[in-house]
Amino acid sequence: MLAASFATLINQKVLVPSTRTQYVAVDRSHLIDILKPTLRRIRIDPDWYLSNNPDIAEAIESGIFCSAEEHYVTCGYYEHRIPYKISVDEKWYLTQYPDVKEAVEQGHFSSATDHFYVAGFQEGRIPHAGFSFQSID
Repeated sequence: MLAASFATLINQKVLVPSTRTQYVAVDRSHLIDILKPTLRRIRIDPDWYLSNNPDIAEAIESGIFCSAEEHYVTCGYYEHRIPYKISVDEKWYLTQYPDVKEAVEQGHFSSATDHFYVAGFQEGRIPHAGFSFQSID
């Protein structure tokens, strides 16, 4: 696929520059297309992904998606789905997120790991120092 010029993307309203800030709004489908090569480099454990997301397993079974990888790259990343089992450093996590420590102490979550999987990942919290997705490279 050839890239269009910046001016063409603006004229086609694929990109909409802000008049007040340095930000540019991007059409969602265009954003998905430009992120696909990067997202394809994230390791996905298909067995883990499907066992933790039975709706995706059903979608694959019914032919909506070909694979766990296809779903993750086109939808799962944007739905805050976790692509593989991620280890949580309990001590670090509770130190970094005192509100989670309090919630665990009050019994709202059984552990830092429980919080991360139920809410933390979707909130953009990281499970341990220096976290980034494992790549397939």
